[in-house]
Amino acid sequence: MATPSPEAWRGETPPVLSDGIVILRPPTPADAPGIAEACQDPDIIRWTTIPTPYSLDDAHAWIAAHEAGEHWWATPTWAVTGSDARWGGTVDLRLDGVGGAEVGYLVAPWLRGNQVATRSLRLACGWAFMALRLEVIRWYARAGNDTSRTVATKVGFRVHRDVLRLGLVQRGERFDAWVGDLLPSDLVEVTARRSPFTGPSLTPREREVLDRLAAGQSNRAISQSLGISENTVKNHVRKILEKLQATSRVDAVIKGVNGGLTSLN
Repeated sequence: MATPSPEAWRGETPPVLSDGIVILRPPTPADAPGIAEACQDPDIIRWTTIPTPYSLDDAHAWIAAHEAGEHWWATPTWAVTGSDARWGGTVDLRLDGVGGAEVGYLVAPWLRGNQVATRSLRLACGWAFMALRLEVIRWYARAGNDTSRTVATKVGFRVHRDVLRLGLVQRGERFDAWVGDLLPSDLVEVTARRSPFTGPSLTPREREVLDRLAAGQSNRAISQSLGISENTVKNHVRKILEKLQATSRVDAVIKGVNGGLTSLN
């Protein structure tokens, strides 16, 4: 199953995701100072492939390649923030065009804690399975990066027992790598153990809207497919979030899957 091409999303606004604690939004030029500061962190330098030394110019160049725009859909990339909207990390998906992607992420020192990395990764993967209809997401890390491995495992990635020998290139050198993979069912299983849904049932129309949310449709697309106004769609989405006690569209779909109200297929 091929993922939708970037052309299929032409004109669509890149999504902002939140679970009530972290917010994922497209990067903006205002993020450059924070990115440059975070990329001086020894742990980020040690475990990622960022250039070093890393300058403010490097940050601006990275933002120009990843900020909101039609090109965003080729490599979906979010800035991770808290309630103060300050940049505090990134999550990105490198699509292979045939139903898969590699995920990358980092969190700045000032935003670490409260499972920010885990929350961010879960949001991005949940959206990718729904909106892009991905079949698998892969995670790679330099062997020894226990923090990244713990985050991936909490989200539901199945980390392979065998090390991929010399499988990761970092600034011109090869290192052993850990590899993990995540399927839609893995993400749902983990979330089900975290917060199973036992709330009230949805109306037939709300079920139709939820099915389309699970298919990754925008409010505009739902409006067109059901023959109702976008305002009516927004009202249905609001009621769905209330009934499922969900903090976002992604959370609503996952809880709906857990409760047998919809599916990711």
